[in-house]
Formats: sequence, structure tokens, C-alpha cells
Amino acid sequence: MDYDQLSRSALIRLLQEHDTALLEAGKDGIVMSYTGRTAPWQIIRQVKPKLSRIIKKQSVGEEKAQCENEIWDGENLSAMVTLYKYLNQIDLIVTDPPYNTGEDFRYNDKWDKDPNDPDLGEIVSKDDGSRHSKWLRFMTPRVWMMREMLKPGGVIAICIDHRELFRLGMLMDEIFHEENRIGIINWQKSYSPRSDNKGLSTATEYVLIYAKMADRAKTELTGRTEAMNARYNNPDRDPHEWKSGDASGPNASTHRKMVYGIQNPFTGTIFYPPDGRCWANEKRTMKEWLEAWGPEYQERWIEDGNAFLDKGQTIQVKALVIKGVKFKKGAVVDGQKEIAAARTAALQRLNEGTWPPLYFGLKGETGPQLKRYLKDVKKGKVPMTYWADEDYETPLEIDSQSWDHEESGHSQAGINELDAVVGKGHEFKTVKPLRLFKKIIQIWCPPSGIVLDPFAGSGTTGQAVLELNHETSATRRFILIEQGNTEKGDHYAKTLTAERVRRITTGEWASGQREPIPGGFRFMELKREKIDAEAVTALAREEMIDLLLTSYWDKAERARSYLRRFPVGQHRFLFAVNPKEEGFFLVWQSADSPSVLNRDAFKAIVAEAKAAGLASRYHVYASIAPYTGAGIEFYKIPDKVLEHIGFNPRSDAFNNEETTDD
Repeated sequence: MDYDQLSRSALIRLLQEHDTALLEAGKDGIVMSYTGRTAPWQIIRQVKPKLSRIIKKQSVGEEKAQCENEIWDGENLSAMVTLYKYLNQIDLIVTDPPYNTGEDFRYNDKWDKDPNDPDLGEIVSKDDGSRHSKWLRFMTPRVWMMREMLKPGGVIAICIDHRELFRLGMLMDEIFHEENRIGIINWQKSYSPRSDNKGLSTATEYVLIYAKMADRAKTELTGRTEAMNARYNNPDRDPHEWKSGDASGPNASTHRKMVYGIQNPFTGTIFYPPDGRCWANEKRTMKEWLEAWGPEYQERWIEDGNAFLDKGQTIQVKALVIKGVKFKKGAVVDGQKEIAAARTAALQRLNEGTWPPLYFGLKGETGPQLKRYLKDVKKGKVPMTYWADEDYETPLEIDSQSWDHEESGHSQAGINELDAVVGKGHEFKTVKPLRLFKKIIQIWCPPSGIVLDPFAGSGTTGQAVLELNHETSATRRFILIEQGNTEKGDHYAKTLTAERVRRITTGEWASGQREPIPGGFRFMELKREKIDAEAVTALAREEMIDLLLTSYWDKAERARSYLRRFPVGQHRFLFAVNPKEEGFFLVWQSADSPSVLNRDAFKAIVAEAKAAGLASRYHVYASIAPYTGAGIEFYKIPDKVLEHIGFNPRSDAFNNEETTDD
């Protein structure tokens, strides 16, 4: 950077950002340094929002369905900056960036000076000595911008393999901060070993999970399966299905009074919790459950050595035993009559059915067990450090997670899924399986949330969202961004990403007709031109309408705001309607035509609204408004348009235009 050419205000801002970086480094203990590093916020400030247009031919679904989802053809950093209405509004980012394998990562050297350049650049080969620093220079501003897009409780799930795992992990720790790391998922990408001459077969890849603010993020349960529920039955004719559970719990060292003997009512045998564990329920409750078998129980010191020191005093922990039975050194010395009577009563209750919650096996001959009822188990299973085939009733930290291919799918499944939808010949060698992305979305995106994928690739995220919505009656929305192209120059966003999602909605799979899945999307093309006042006022009417449709938002709904378009040419002014059935009107034909909201224009607007059956509140875009009637909401062109795309020529967060000092 040429510091001599910077203005005084720019130098002050640069020093402030430097101090901020030092504070962050002191707080988190890490700031990455690599060749060519520039602070990500400095790069983002240079990135300008771009003009865009809706490609109607590539858009899919009825107009209302198109409003719900977006597929963008364009460079993802510029696209995210342009998607200003979604800033701080995204629930989940799930994405699969290039892995820097020597086959998939492109770097444009112009990005170092101008991050607005839309070109992808050349493939970075395995032999490039700067490949890791280039990859970091590419990823750093994009990861920073992804964080900016998330809600305070939003989550990012970013895929990676072993080549850049550690560098990406450090980058995520720096930008998201270590305390916001939710976990590292280790998923099985293949189910058979390969010979790769390294001594170990690389059968797994990784997903790094971070929250923008961990204390506000929520991890949902995954769905219960029929196999999980099948473990519950009712051998005692209990009206509620149950399965056997452990009667003990951890932390015996801190719950010494809950470590004691329990006498089996069938056999008279004394049972204790396993080493290091204690009984999981209060002693009073355990006594009630024992007496439900018939005999009367009492607390009694049985000389079994079960005692401990507390503040210099010896505490003798009494056992729960059948009343009338006498002990010496933990053994029964008298009370065979009482034990026999207890057995008779317990056997009678065993035959009657619907046993007490504390039981002793199907024949009464084992140690204490607890009945765990299906009705009390949460309707789902908690993600664990290993995706075990068990039920868990309490939430816990995920930490490092392992998912085998039965849980997450595998790479070949991803290829097969893509082949089935679009056919072979798509040139994609690695595709994430639907099962992996659907699980991530189910766990970390609420049913009405928004999912963003800045490296959309083959469109797995879009298909996963639509299928989950269809399967669970959810209303999640997606935004997909893809810039790649084939050797012939065909853009993947159009020929693969959008085509895959289109086939899902129509059921026109390459492998044969399937059930159509409801949904649609707007197909957006990101243009090279930057947005400013001059660019906005140079637009033709249909170009202006495209910009208004994609950028509009109101304060109450922000990302949930949308405008449903009316057919082109149907009205003179009316071009869209919001969910409240309020009309939006554009007094604009071209840059050379007057854009004036006067009395005559307003009368025509009222007539169009009445003919369309719309509410009597009129949202009107025009350059000037000498007339203001009842119910008019006036949006000045270009000011209001620029505001909706986050552009302010004096204090724009994504604008690096410098002013000269007087």
C-alpha cells in the first residue's frame, strides 16, 4: 500500500483498524500472518455492490415461488456485498469451497489490488510454492463476509479436506473466535479403503462448524428413526412402551450418600452401583419404587463398610433393605422368613404386570434397572461426539464429531445423486452427498430460516433445502452463488446449479420422471458495473424494476421482505405487490424521460391499484414528487434505491472512496 498517497482521514482509519487488530489478537491469541495478507475488512471496504438483472428465462416457478429463493451467477464476494438486504439475516451458511487440490482452485492476481475483478484466474497447481498463501488470500475476505451475513445466532458449516484443514481452522478461529467453535465433524467420504501410498487411507473429510455468537446459536435434534423406536416395548403389559435403562449415574465422589446397598425383593441379594457411580434417583424415591413390589423397606446400617469422613466425622451410609432382615458385616444373619414373604409379594406383582419404574430383570433375578419410557424421550436424537445408535435425553457439547457413511452419505453417493438428476457429463468429480447437507441444515437452520451457499457448485444445498421442506413441511429458503464455468465457457450457475434445482421442482430427472417438489427461484446475473447514483439513473425501466425487486426491504421484515412482480407491460406504473397486497409503482421509463410524481400520475396510480384490487397505500418510486396525496409512500430515485443496497456515498460500509482534505 502506498501510504504517501493516502489522505489524513484514511491514515487515521488505518491506524484505528491496526489497533483493533492488536486488541483482537490479544483477546483471542491468534492473528494469521502470511505472504500478501491484507486485513479482510480493508478488502471488503473496497468491494462495491454491483448491478444485477433477473434472467426470467432461467427463473423457475410461479412468481410467488420465485420470490422465495435466489440463484446468483457471479463472483461470490461481490455477490455477498450486493446482497445487502441479507446482511446479518442469514440463519445458516453451508458451503463447500475449493480444497486447493491442484485441480479445483483458481486465483486471480488482480484480486490483490482490486477485489472487484470478476475473473476467476488460473488454476493454482500443486507445484506452486505460494499455493497456501494464495488460498488464504482468497478465503480470508470471503470468510469475513460470510460472518457478516449471519444473524447473531447464525451458524456456518464449511467443508474442507486434510490439505487445508489446519489453515482453515486457524482462519476460522481468527475471524469467528475460538469460543464460537461448535465442533469439527469428521464424516466418512468413502466406505472402502484406497491405496494412496501414505500408509493411511484418506476415507474422511471435515466440516468446521462455527457460530457467530455461540451463546445465541441453537443446535437442534436430528430425527428419530424407526429402528430407534423399535427398541421400546412393553413386556410387562405397561400401557406405555419402554426399554431398560441404567439405574445409576456418574459422580459418586461428590454424591457419597447416594452410594449404598439395595436389597433385591426377589432374592434378598444386596446390589451396589458400579465403581465410580451412584444411584441416579433420590433415596426416598428409590424406597417408594422398592415398596411398590410389595415388601416394606427400611434404611439400616448393615456393617458393610460403606462409610466416609465428612468434616472429621464418620458418616455411615445406610442401605435400603427389607424390614426385619438382620445383617452382620454386610451379610444376612436373620430374616429368611421376611425374604421369602417379600419374594412371594414381588412375584405376584411381576405376574400382574405394569411393574414399578425400578425393576430387577424380566424374572426378578438381576440388579436394579430403570424403565425408560418412549413418551419421555425427546422427539429426536442429540448430535454426539460419535453418531451412536442410541437415545440421549440431555443436550451436550458436540466437540469433534464422527459421522459414518450411514449417517452422512459418502462422496460416490453425491456423484450418483447428481447423475440421477442431471445425467452424466457434468464434469464434477466430487459432490457432497445430500444426506450430509440435509443433516447439517436440519440441525442448524430453523424450519423457517434462510440458508446461504456462496460456493454452490452443483446445487446440492438447493436440493437439500427443497427436499427437507417437502419432507417436514418447513419453509426454509436458499440463496446460492456460483461463478465457475466449463471449458466451453458455460456458466455452472446456469447449466448445472439452476438446472439441478429446476429438475427437482419439475420432477424431470435424467434417470426418469419423479414426483415434483414444490419450489422455485429467481435466477440472478451479477453484472460488472458497480452501483452508484449515476448507474442507477442510467437504467431503463425493466432494468430498474429488476433492481427494485431484488434490493427492496422494509424495516420490519428485512430479509423476509419481497415484491411479487406483475407481468411486463400489464400496467403503466404498477410493477409489483408486497405480501400485504400493497402496490408498488414506478414512475420511470428511461434516464431521458421525466420521473415526476404529480397529480395526474397519482390519479393513474390510484386507478391501477383499484383495478388490481390492491390496498389503498401506494409505494411510489420517482425522482421528484411535487404532489403528495393520502396513503403515498414516496421513494426517491436514486436515494432510496441506493439506501436499499447499502450504498451511502459519504459513509458506506462497503465503499473505499476517499475524500480529499481541505
